[in-house]
Amino acid sequence: MQTLVAQVLTSVLAFAIFYVVAKRLFWTSILTAIEERQRRIRNELERIDELKAKVQKLEQEYQSHLAQIEREANQRKQQEIAEGKRIAEEIKEQARREAKAEIARMHQILELEVDRVRAELKAEVVRLTLEAAERIIEERLDDKKHRELVARFVEELSRQ
Repeated sequence: MQTLVAQVLTSVLAFAIFYVVAKRLFWTSILTAIEERQRRIRNELERIDELKAKVQKLEQEYQSHLAQIEREANQRKQQEIAEGKRIAEEIKEQARREAKAEIARMHQILELEVDRVRAELKAEVVRLTLEAAERIIEERLDDKKHRELVARFVEELSRQ
């Protein structure tokens, strides 16, 4: 049993020496490496979280900017539509004025033409009346002859 105790004590002493040597040579550097790795991982995770926050912020800014651009585009489109309507109304109004002016001009031309035709008709009636009077005067006729002459003259006029 003494050997067993000696063996246990030797094993414990060997383990203690191994523990002290391993702790000094290996364990400290292993723990330091593990702690360093944990610190780097923690720093990387923090950096990833910061980048995610930046990406979210940029995405929000981008969405906000897109919404602003869309609002401006709609506003400009509405302005252009209003401008187009205004120009169309101006064109319509100009066309109305031009049409009224053309109608007034045509009325004036028509009035002048009617006056000219009336003057021609009047001149023709005067000419015909003079011609009829001339024929009546050339022949001094009795009432019966006078009526025959006028009837013949009217008949000649209707043929022309």
